[in-house]
Amino acid sequence: MFRHPLSKSLSIAALLLTVLLPALILPGSALAAPDATVQQSLNRFFDNGVAVTGATAELIKVESWPQTTGSVVWSLPNHLHGHPKRFSLVAVQGKKRWYVPVHVHWWADAIVIKQPVPARSLLSKDMMMKTRTDIAGHSGYWWDDSTTLVGMRLNRPLAKDDVILSSYVKVEPLIKRGDIVQVILDLGRLHVRSEGKALRSAGKGDRLQVKNLRSNEVIQTIVEDKNTVRVSLYGGQG
Repeated sequence: MFRHPLSKSLSIAALLLTVLLPALILPGSALAAPDATVQQSLNRFFDNGVAVTGATAELIKVESWPQTTGSVVWSLPNHLHGHPKRFSLVAVQGKKRWYVPVHVHWWADAIVIKQPVPARSLLSKDMMMKTRTDIAGHSGYWWDDSTTLVGMRLNRPLAKDDVILSSYVKVEPLIKRGDIVQVILDLGRLHVRSEGKALRSAGKGDRLQVKNLRSNEVIQTIVEDKNTVRVSLYGGQG
């Protein structure tokens, strides 16, 4: 009996599909919904309030969940710079640890500009208002009281509803190079104080390298006022 030359190829293709199909389907199981208890523990972590220097985080989405079941202890990374839109939370369960990428809003009461203004404008009270806004992705300090901003000059143009950040205005330095300042280290509810020497001049909300006078270690801090800088190690659990 005559057999078409394609029939052998089709038979081989069918055999390959039989072997490969389960492997092709298998990755779909990795897309299954995460364990409900894991999700609940993360929701509880955010419901308890995740706050960093005046801004509160709201979860948007989780890129990839820990491959586990049951309750998980969640915390922010030890060194979180600013208020990023995306970063990795730390998830711990017994001896297991995962770094879980998440996207968030950072909500804060901040002063915004009412109408578009050009660069080099002098700020007046009627140009500004206070509102609850998402400051995720911004770098620099923001204000929650417009009185402090009156008379400052913008160094860039701003659009309506833009948050006024320290990097957008000319701010006189609060701390000068060589000044002795109080260094506050936040460890959860524990606050450790020491003295340090400013290695450069800086304004409120600026990052400032300070030499610890006890240990001679150079540390990265944030300026709070003319006498105080702060280092924060954040954490929590859900």
